[in-house]
This record gives sequence, C-alpha cells and structure tokens, in this order.
Amino acid sequence: MRTYLTPLVGGAGGRAGWVGLVGGPVASRGVSRQSTFEFLGITEVGQGAGGYRVPITDRAVGGGRGSLFGGVGLAAGVAAMEAHTGKPAVWATAQYIATLYNPSEMHLDVATPAIGRSVTQCRLQATSEGNEIVNVLGAVGERPEKLRGVWDTMPDCLSPADSVDPERHFDYASLHDHVEVKMARGMFGFSGVGEATGDNRSLVWVRMPGVRVDAAALAIIADYAPSVVGNAMGRVTNLSSLDNTIRYADAAPADTDWVLCDNQVEFVGNGFANSSCLMWSEAGQLLGTASQSMTIVLL
Repeated sequence: MRTYLTPLVGGAGGRAGWVGLVGGPVASRGVSRQSTFEFLGITEVGQGAGGYRVPITDRAVGGGRGSLFGGVGLAAGVAAMEAHTGKPAVWATAQYIATLYNPSEMHLDVATPAIGRSVTQCRLQATSEGNEIVNVLGAVGERPEKLRGVWDTMPDCLSPADSVDPERHFDYASLHDHVEVKMARGMFGFSGVGEATGDNRSLVWVRMPGVRVDAAALAIIADYAPSVVGNAMGRVTNLSSLDNTIRYADAAPADTDWVLCDNQVEFVGNGFANSSCLMWSEAGQLLGTASQSMTIVLL
C-alpha cells in the first residue's frame, strides 16, 4: 500500500509538518475522516508504476449535465502525485481538455521527469478510453524552513453558522451533495442567493464533511471560488474552467473543518474571466492560493 500524507498536529509550521500515514481515515473533532484519495475511490494500477484509476461517479461530477467537476480533475492529479512520490504537493496546475460524464472511468499516468534532493517535478496525463481529459503539472517535496512571512491576513467575516446558504439545487446526484457552502460576503454567483456587493470580492466558507482538508481537498474547495464572478457582475453567471492552479502554504491541522475562500475577480471580458482566492483555516492559517481562467457561459 502506498504512503499517504497528513499534517502533524503541533509540528513546525509550513509543509515540514507532514508525516507519513499508511492509508485509512483520521479522527477529527470526534469524526472519522478519510483522505480525498479515498473519497474519490482512486486505486493504484501496477505497484509503483505511476498508474491510477478514478471512477467517475456522482462524487466526481458537478458541472453542467453531470460533467466532471474541474476541481476534482486537479484534486485527482494532486492525490496521485502525492501517493506516487510519498511527498506533499507544493503546487499544481490543470489544463482541461475534454469532458467526462457519470458513469465512466479516468486513468491517470504519473511521470517524474526531474527528481531532485528535496523536490520532484511531476507530469500527469488523465485519459478515458484513450482520449485526453486533463493534463496536470506540479511539484512535490519538502525543504527546511529558513525564512517565513505571511503578509495577508484572514478577513473578519461572519461565521459559517451565521452565513447564507446559497441554496444550490440539482436534479442529479453530484459532488455538491458532499460539500457544504456558506456565503459570508456577497452573492453566490452560480445561484444568485445573497447580496451582490458591487465590487470584485466575495467570502465563501466551504467544507467536505467526512473528508479531511488535505492538499487534494483544497483543490476541490478552491473550485467554488469562481462564484465571485457572478457577485461582481450582479447576476447569475455560469462558467467553464480552462485551467486551475493551486499553490500550497501551511498544511491544514488535522482538526480543520471549514475553509474560508477569500475570492477576487481580476478581469471579465472578451468572453473570459480570471479569478483567484486565498484559502484560510478557521484559525486564520493561510493554507494556499488558487487561480483560474474561465469561459463565460450565460444560460
């Protein structure tokens, strides 16, 4: 069995707080939590060969007509890179090539074109029946901390309990059935629920009950950040991701539950939109940053 990674509670700050964990869930706030690798049902193909299978079930879809949720494509890549190398992710980016629907299967092939003393560069291709679906590039590794600085701070905002339910309704089973979302500031751009702020920023709480906040989970959580586009435009705005990039900061403590996405849209025009977000733990720890480019689809 491959070694999976979980943050070491009480350890040093940064990614150095990671230790190996052989499979299996961990206890968090009295609830047994599984890794995102397990949640998505990823399995290894050929011991150590870099091959993995991802079943495309309701847990993997969330887009139009039940298509693969973009954040899941990136999350699967991150989970596979970490599992194959036994090292924590530093950054990853996904390029979306084609769409998959439930039910189907995605095959992941992880390559490591450069293996350094502390950092391994990874390249992953996800295919289905021989067709390219997602390409993922990234790096994994650990280095001793010699400098530290975090200049942004977590914004003051409503707690998840006091925030607005975006009232998302779907006529099919999907990933969204396993993710809770609360609007702490602004309108949820995919449903129109909440009050548009008239600027380019929104605050969204996201959690996945039963799944611990590992690197792959953050890739899924970050894909709720583009809801900020609808808030900025003051109308429901549907989007299709072209790419998705995530860069990791500190590993989430094992008891992390909700993640706050501090979202910003930088540009909307020419049929495209660019957005980014900072992801914070409830305790105010910066967990990572994310950004993506999207096409605008008005329905």
